[in-house]
Amino acid sequence: MHDQHDDTASGNDNGRKWKNHPFGATRALLVAFLASFALHTTAASSVWAFAYLSCVDPDQCREDETRKYAGSVAASSAMANTVGLLSLGYLKQGVQWNVRLSLTIWLLCRAVGVLGVFCGGQTLQGLASDNLFHFMLNSIYVHVSPASTSALIGASLACYMSGMAIAPLIAGWLPSLYWTFLVAIGIFMVTILYVLLMIPPIPKEDKPAAEIISLRSSTSRKFISVSALLSPIRFFWTYPTTILFGLSLFLYNTVQGYFINLIFIFTSVEFKFTPSDNGIFLSVIAITAAAYLICSSFLVPKLLTWVYRTTGHHRTVQVNSLRLFDLGAAILSIMSQTGAVILLTQSRHVYLAASLTAIGLATPSFIKSFVVAQSENKSEAVAALAIMEAAGSLLSPLILGPWQATHPGASAFYIIIGILFGSVGCLVLGGCAEKRGARDRGLES
Repeated sequence: MHDQHDDTASGNDNGRKWKNHPFGATRALLVAFLASFALHTTAASSVWAFAYLSCVDPDQCREDETRKYAGSVAASSAMANTVGLLSLGYLKQGVQWNVRLSLTIWLLCRAVGVLGVFCGGQTLQGLASDNLFHFMLNSIYVHVSPASTSALIGASLACYMSGMAIAPLIAGWLPSLYWTFLVAIGIFMVTILYVLLMIPPIPKEDKPAAEIISLRSSTSRKFISVSALLSPIRFFWTYPTTILFGLSLFLYNTVQGYFINLIFIFTSVEFKFTPSDNGIFLSVIAITAAAYLICSSFLVPKLLTWVYRTTGHHRTVQVNSLRLFDLGAAILSIMSQTGAVILLTQSRHVYLAASLTAIGLATPSFIKSFVVAQSENKSEAVAALAIMEAAGSLLSPLILGPWQATHPGASAFYIIIGILFGSVGCLVLGGCAEKRGARDRGLES
């Protein structure tokens, strides 16, 4: 009992320290940039490697080779996403126990994974997927004050996009594709040292006594394993209206999980893009996304706060307006990506489409900020949304990959448009349900 009391007191002290001094959380922003820089150094090279393995001439793939090429990329993505989805529940517990160790394991898996194009490499990349990485970082950001959480989530994604923007440009200056893999591994090693030296431990959350007793009294290993696997989705049971936002994120990631690979394959086959061309395309996406996130996460909220303070509005009105902004920005981002899909089929509009695609990449940041802001248990909210992202990413290559492999050309883009409209519909319904719930709570009080 004494040890438990000490641990609780220590956790509370750490929690107050994080809320009063959010600088510890801001250190994680550099991790987002460095890790993104490392993994996107090899982004175009990895996809081109599949073309090298599938086609006699990687620059002139025949139709049957194109099917094999698209199928190989889809299969590898599906394998990685399956591993990522199955590991999320266990990772959630690992992050609460030691976030630095969890980040270190992620970075090691990703560093080794860039060397493997086949099953072993894809399994490691599944354990170190982008969704799991953002989940770990967001688990750090939710321990600061609510006012800082939304800004940090947006800033983290902006740093991630900045790394994505710079990496392909640097990779284009390297002597060969092999150098991109060596540089990526070196940056991962530097990032691991930074995590171990600079990231402070996050405060541990107290579990309800009933949950602790239940876990201790259970002797079934299978029950414990299933409980760990499904633990993130308990949040939707507690807050039923949030499932609509989770479904929106799920549908969005059903597109986004394979969208960049689909574009790379399409531009390589239809427009004869080289790895350098695709790298420039990726940089345009990332630069635009980073600029959009900085404006929407910092400049616009600061402007809205200043306007409400100047006009003398109550703070509750300010908070509600910022949450409404997150919801509106999420809808705008998805609709922008819908416009990008239409333009991608024409080579003269491909870079305009890249800019619109970039605006769509900010969608998860806005949805997470909206849901986390209204939740008491912010860590559970982040984990629940992460599992919906991972599930969408798993489904994405299983739907879009085989379709692109059997129907070369632009037909896959029409499926994407339908899925994105479904995502917007879930957001609108979720917003209406949330507004109705808030009105009912006001009447009850």
